[in-house]
Amino acid sequence: MKYFTSIFFSLIILLTSCQQNKTIESQDGKEIPFAYAQLVKVWEYDGFRKLEIINPWDSASLLQTYLLVDKTKELPSNLPDGVVIRTPLEKSAVFTTVHCSAIEELGAVNSIAGVTDLEYVSNPTVAELTKNGKIADLGSGMSPDVEKIITVSPDAILLSPFKNSGGHGELDKLGIPIFECADYMEHEPLGRAEWIRVYGMLYGKESIADSIFNNVALIYKRIELETGYSSVDDTHVRASLREKPSVLYGIDFNGAWYVPGGKSYMAKMFASAGANYIFKETTHVGSEAFTFETVFDKGYDADVWLFLYNESADKTYKDLTRFEKFKSVKNRNVFACNTAKSHYYDEIPFHPDRLLKDLSVIFNPNCEGKLIYYRYLKE
Repeated sequence: MKYFTSIFFSLIILLTSCQQNKTIESQDGKEIPFAYAQLVKVWEYDGFRKLEIINPWDSASLLQTYLLVDKTKELPSNLPDGVVIRTPLEKSAVFTTVHCSAIEELGAVNSIAGVTDLEYVSNPTVAELTKNGKIADLGSGMSPDVEKIITVSPDAILLSPFKNSGGHGELDKLGIPIFECADYMEHEPLGRAEWIRVYGMLYGKESIADSIFNNVALIYKRIELETGYSSVDDTHVRASLREKPSVLYGIDFNGAWYVPGGKSYMAKMFASAGANYIFKETTHVGSEAFTFETVFDKGYDADVWLFLYNESADKTYKDLTRFEKFKSVKNRNVFACNTAKSHYYDEIPFHPDRLLKDLSVIFNPNCEGKLIYYRYLKE
């Protein structure tokens, strides 16, 4: 069995690696394939790359088309329609802490010229550089300081798009390329993680980005196999008949309990970790608010309860007296992540393997390892 698993796993990685590292000839040039990301397509042409971002809210349309041109070379005369970005980016305005961390991991932190929402930037390097004046504080992401952005004069602005946003207001008038970071709308954990390759293209760090992603995918697939679960071409295979623990996720907040849908990012993480998610039959890809009573009816008997919170003090079982009838509370099988004391939000978008490792340790008694984000709730 171990021999079969080893061969099977090696085949997966070999196929993934081959798919990523070769180009596909087409009438649109040479396509640079992505193994998991569904919202980005890239073609290699003579003198430039065309990068298309699929509209996450309307897959039949494009959110934006970008033309990446080496800044050391002249603009080709045959450029199609699209937003021209001269690469590698040497000065960029970055609107999210998640992307600040990704850029630092690529070794391009010195290319960050300005950030927004500084109070939410948890990346210590970026926070320190901003404190020292080497990175500009551009104010709020919802209403950034346009004058400071003009002063910084970035090569591009990186921000996350939103449904029906109607554009980017004053930013659209600056003549600065705006790159739509739609990675957060990918539904597959490895799909979002693969966007590190996109940022590698923007910052001239492609080989580093490919190495980072290949390692993430390798570890992720290995953990899936260790938990007795694997996904290949959307076909799910249980390699073990071990009974899967049922899991409840989230916590009641101001009368609403937000539950990830059965087709969501987190639901797929639970499946990969070998757990039975109690809301897996729901069809939405995002989160939906339920009443406490609805969640209680489905979740009071769940084996494990996981939730996130952001507070200065760690929660204990004394904070869960309202939930004392839950089986997970009675059996002291509750795990929580205090995001105020961890880099959960910064790290998991491009390192779902780290979160999957936590989940595999929690759900599988035979999986060993130290928890990174979640902690046993204390008395």
